[in-house]
Amino acid sequence: MSFEDNTLIAFRLQDRTERTAAYCLTEASKLLLTWAETVGTRNVDAVLSLYARDAILVPTLSDDVRDGEHDRRHYFESFLDNDGISCGITVQKSRVSRRLGTVVIGGLYTFQITRDGATSEVPARFLFTFEEIEGRWLITGHHSSKAVEDV
Repeated sequence: MSFEDNTLIAFRLQDRTERTAAYCLTEASKLLLTWAETVGTRNVDAVLSLYARDAILVPTLSDDVRDGEHDRRHYFESFLDNDGISCGITVQKSRVSRRLGTVVIGGLYTFQITRDGATSEVPARFLFTFEEIEGRWLITGHHSSKAVEDV
């Protein structure tokens, strides 16, 4: 092994131990935006790939809590089965646990859903949790509900 290889290993180890709250928030925020963009593609597999295997989903348009990939798939197959869908996000609050590396982001989003040529808006509130698992940031929890007030 050359000196350059040892330097690279030390740098990678140092990066892991010096992970900051700002880094965690940035990575989770990027994943949240990716989620919103991916919902717009209506690609169920792509959306599901953003969730951890044991993630919990409390979805916007269903009263059932989804805690397995099969259950999440069933929900998203129905939710994304529209002529068109998009999601606009307004993040309101976020926090990170430095010790555990869990990021929580809560806020408001609005879905625009087109069915049979008619577009409607569904304002909702959300709470996502994110964790880095095996080197990849994933959604570990997702709660969403229709907003009771005009957003």
